[in-house]
Amino acid sequence: MGVAPAFPRWSGISAAQPPPRIVLNMGRIAFTLIARFCTHLGWVTPLLFCSVALADEKTDYFEAKVRPLLVDHCYECHSVEADESAGELQVDTRAALLTGGTRGPAMVPGDPDESLLLQAVSYDDPGLEMPPDGQLEDEQIEVLRKWIADGAVDPRKPDPAPPEPEETEQVDPANHWAFQPFHAAVPPADAAAESTSVLDALVNAHLQAGEHGVQLNPPAAAKTLVRRLTFDLTGLPATAAEVQAFVEDRRADAYERLVDRLLATPQFGERFGRHWLDVARYADTVGYTLAGRERRLAGSERYRDWVINAFNQDLPYDSMIRYQLAADRLDPENAAGHLDAMGFITVGRRFLRGNDTIDDRIDVIGRGLLGLTVACARCHDHKFDPIPTMDYYALFGVMQSSRLKEDGPSPLMMEDHKPHDAHVLIRGQAGNRGPVAPRQFLTALRSGGSDDSAARFKTGSGRLDLAEKIATADNPLTARVMVNRVWMHLIGTPLVATPSDFGVRSAPPEVPGMLDDLATSFAADWSIKRLVRRIVCTDIYRRSSEASEAAIAADPDNLRLTRANRRRRDFESLRDSLLMVSDRLETVIGGEPVDILVTPTPPRRTVYAFIDRQNLPGLFRTFDFASPDAHTPRRAFTTVPQQALFLMNDPMVLASAVRVADGCAERTDEAAIEHIYRTVLARSPSAEERAEALAFLALPDTVSEPLPDPRDLWQYGFSTVGEDKTATSFERFTYFKDGRWQHPEAPEGGRFRYLQLTRTGGHPGPGNQLAANRRWIAPADGHCEVIGQMEHPSMQGNGVQITIANGNKVLWETHLSHRPQPYGPIRFAVTKGDAIDFLASDHGSTSHDSFRWKIAVHFEGEHGQKVDSDSELDFSGPYDRSDEQPLSRREQFAHALLISNEFIFVD
Repeated sequence: MGVAPAFPRWSGISAAQPPPRIVLNMGRIAFTLIARFCTHLGWVTPLLFCSVALADEKTDYFEAKVRPLLVDHCYECHSVEADESAGELQVDTRAALLTGGTRGPAMVPGDPDESLLLQAVSYDDPGLEMPPDGQLEDEQIEVLRKWIADGAVDPRKPDPAPPEPEETEQVDPANHWAFQPFHAAVPPADAAAESTSVLDALVNAHLQAGEHGVQLNPPAAAKTLVRRLTFDLTGLPATAAEVQAFVEDRRADAYERLVDRLLATPQFGERFGRHWLDVARYADTVGYTLAGRERRLAGSERYRDWVINAFNQDLPYDSMIRYQLAADRLDPENAAGHLDAMGFITVGRRFLRGNDTIDDRIDVIGRGLLGLTVACARCHDHKFDPIPTMDYYALFGVMQSSRLKEDGPSPLMMEDHKPHDAHVLIRGQAGNRGPVAPRQFLTALRSGGSDDSAARFKTGSGRLDLAEKIATADNPLTARVMVNRVWMHLIGTPLVATPSDFGVRSAPPEVPGMLDDLATSFAADWSIKRLVRRIVCTDIYRRSSEASEAAIAADPDNLRLTRANRRRRDFESLRDSLLMVSDRLETVIGGEPVDILVTPTPPRRTVYAFIDRQNLPGLFRTFDFASPDAHTPRRAFTTVPQQALFLMNDPMVLASAVRVADGCAERTDEAAIEHIYRTVLARSPSAEERAEALAFLALPDTVSEPLPDPRDLWQYGFSTVGEDKTATSFERFTYFKDGRWQHPEAPEGGRFRYLQLTRTGGHPGPGNQLAANRRWIAPADGHCEVIGQMEHPSMQGNGVQITIANGNKVLWETHLSHRPQPYGPIRFAVTKGDAIDFLASDHGSTSHDSFRWKIAVHFEGEHGQKVDSDSELDFSGPYDRSDEQPLSRREQFAHALLISNEFIFVD
């Protein structure tokens, strides 16, 4: 019995049936054969079968041209699958289009001019422009026009009616645990007697109350604790001297002294500041911009530095909230530097549509400060939480009544601008106005309920009123949400599994009372340092991370907190640790962002890296860096081959190994081993490790040709594209600045102004004479396979022409417009020195022509050699290879320790 094929859910194809297009094609073949046979016998006329074939052609046209267009541009807001019907219109069946929405039928088969669908996509009516994020291309509009004119043949059938959905339960906020007031916990006396803190007593009591099959772990060794604590509070490794000093400290309060010393270091602010920047979706660019507009987000680093200083100074968290939302009211002249705090609102992506920018700001306030997905109420009442659409537009009015002050003391500050209440936008559609939503706080958190006119915001835009409603111990969410975030960063897992969603679907913590007790003490003074100190001084934090098979089987996620969680260094800590152990890390606080991917890498801490939200480098994504496009509740920790490849081959990692080994150049092998171990792992080697290391260093150096540098295979320039779409010339760029290869005349403007290649993409110049060309040179005779992903991210402009060519032979081409597109594998033979051109030209206009293009080339030579090239990982500015040499034995040994689990993991 055959297995039914699986098709994408958006296709409208049932898994129990073959796709309609296959059925129709088979039907056409069958009908053609029968027609010939019957006509030969004189039984029927061919006209019947001509009409059937014509109908099949129209169906094929729909499947090839119309369905993909509707799926890509309309289904998101007008389909059963997306559970959306903006304007009460759905477009995923012919019947739905004929029925139409609030404005009537969407199409009249045979009459495009009378069809609302054509009017909407043609932008003929200013109040009816679809898709709302950018007009379709003329060719796409013509596809729809032809389809309707030909009768709008559409084989799609409605899916079987699903069972009637249960009505969303109207939740009384008082019944949900997170909406109830918090209070201090009182643990059972017998559990408290065995514990050093209330939190430990709660864990003990929870274990004693049930048969969980797990036991509390003993405390971790002193050398493990100092390593763990230094990582958590500074993001850096403890030195051998620091480890030894703590291990030998016999004072009763030695641990507490260590905690206080680390909390007082400026590195604490850098560490916890970076945690908060994940919440604030920090970046140094605005995102995609129209051609010619500045992408750099002016003053972004001032917000980053304000955050770091706020954590170092232990600025109370309630004050942090007030300054981040309304510093223009509290420090209007920036006398205390708090206007920069408003970057919390303003460092987000600047969307081309202002309403989307406001939505992003509502989201970061809702999820970041309150743990509520308020932005889900943009188009309809929240499906689960007690957040009506009126609440969303109440905050929308607050943000709409605020604007950036262009000539203010801080480029990040906002100011009140014509304060007003906003209309609800029905289904989120601009122009489709509903009732006015008064600017006020969320209904579920408002003591007076929805009809409380006294609760309306009265101070300017309402941002200060909003801040006051959030930054109070009376708010049941604010302290809980922040405590949960801090716990997550220190323990490794949050008490509430959804750090930015405390709505009705969120489960309470496994151990009752812990979160509320922490929130109660935190809200008493809003001191983050005291909160951190309290957590790291618990037995919970100080336990060993060893776990037996029985313990893992009984509690695989360690929900009962019986052991410490093993954790890997995040991207920032890993890079900073490599710089620190090789004695290269600068300790300057604050300053301009730096490109950390250039060679040699700047010795700044990674928190000061330049973050380009439009073109986030692949290395950042490889190590699970937080997306700067939206608020990040919690980072993922994946394990992928690219991480190992980076550690084995990256020039920065290799340079660290060389620096570590250079520190013992004049020593004996035994002394060198001791030095390298203590420098990298902050300990001496065991007798067995020492013997193995001596045996390794005694091996003769291998004499081999250095591996080819992957950067050597790429060239960056521009070409003239001929009629056959291949390059007829190639001129290399000679000007490199801010991560961009450009023509030296680019800074002066003119025709070279936009022409560039970056790590992740680029922009063509005007005309076929200025096509951006990222050229790859074949290292030997052999075969290549090319695969990757490209995107034209703008919803405007006419896209770019993409061509991959080997000499004058086109290997692959496409017109890339308004969408991402994967490609490959493209396979072809090469001879040594062949130039494979990856060309991007302007397709007639340079407007909105920024593109992203990731290229992976796998080469296999005729003699077995293999080379893998990656356009992002291999990208580089000018570099000097004159001093590159294979690693010596000592350098190899240092490199081995730098990429060991003991260095990369905390426990």
